Amino acid sequence: MFTAHARPLISLAFQSLLERAFLSNDMVRSGCAAADNSRVTEENPNHKEKKAKLEAEQRRRMREEYEKLTLTEQPKKQMKAAKSNTKNTIIMEEGDANISSASKHGKVDEVCVESFMEQLKAKVKSEVDYSHFPILEEGLGKDLETVGRFSVPLRLAPIANRIKDGFGDITSSSSQSDCAAKPTYLLFCAAIKEMDDLKLDQVNETKLLLWRDAINNALNLQFNVDFAIKHLFKIARAYFGFKVTEGKSGEEMLKLKNVDGKMEVPEDCLREAEYFSGKPLSTGLLR
Repeated sequence: MFTAHARPLISLAFQSLLERAFLSNDMVRSGCAAADNSRVTEENPNHKEKKAKLEAEQRRRMREEYEKLTLTEQPKKQMKAAKSNTKNTIIMEEGDANISSASKHGKVDEVCVESFMEQLKAKVKSEVDYSHFPILEEGLGKDLETVGRFSVPLRLAPIANRIKDGFGDITSSSSQSDCAAKPTYLLFCAAIKEMDDLKLDQVNETKLLLWRDAINNALNLQFNVDFAIKHLFKIARAYFGFKVTEGKSGEEMLKLKNVDGKMEVPEDCLREAEYFSGKPLSTGLLR
């Protein structure tokens, strides 16, 4: 039926068909085996348990990350809310909430004093503005008087003139324009005005930090106001000396001494408190 020459060709073709059939069967068997293995794995109780544990672990980690985020954001929200509530109403009584627990309850020692002094020296971002000083918030839209380069509210003019008479033009070293320098100049004058109006029993740590910010703003613009920050340090030490001695008898003062006979509060605090006793806090600063 087939010639001798055709038989080898037919044999090769048949062989090729058989090989393809075997290969196809192998692939089918391989696929079935894989499916069977997957089915066995899914039906394996151990695998299900491991999968459940893995999912539980993932949920736990997500919950922990969420709690961390919440804890991180909460103080920021509280601080933001506190700023919003107090920005326009900084009053002496409200400021008491910011006084350190030690000095607030009458316990003042060297550690307490030095801790606050470090706060006064800190170059932190200032949040001070006109609303913190009634003399600015109430007087800016009223009659003004020119002192040096700037127009200032009438009630602020006397203190601005005393600063000018005592220290000259404190803005002379600043590269800022008059327009850019004026807000900082007014805040500085308002802080010095409050020093001139208040005594030791009328201030607290919040007020001192507010003055620090007004002075630091001026220093940042290269105003010549080193004299003011040095004076503020004296006031701060006097404040702690006053807190220690306020209302105490001689016998009670003796109890403040430690076993070596030294005062627990630095002695310079007591000296400064005596210096400012009954006097405006601007004493020794302005003529």
